[in-house]
Amino acid sequence: MAEKTQYIARPPRWECHGDIVVVDESGRELMGRLGNISDGGFMAECEQKIPKGSIVETTLPDRGPVRAEVRWVLGWRFGAMILPDTQ
Repeated sequence: MAEKTQYIARPPRWECHGDIVVVDESGRELMGRLGNISDGGFMAECEQKIPKGSIVETTLPDRGPVRAEVRWVLGWRFGAMILPDTQ
């Protein structure tokens, strides 16, 4: 008998293609391109590889400035979870 695969539902993603500037932990401004956005994060490609676990800042369309933690990296592409405002 085959094992059943369990899928975890994830929030909807909206495809989004636009140029962004990603500011890394060193304060470098890196050119990037969005791939998608969700309520809790985004996926983008960047001109330089960004290490998993890094905190980055960028400005997202219809959302404004955000801080995010890089959760996964695949080549030049990365996925980041938007961090709650600390203000």
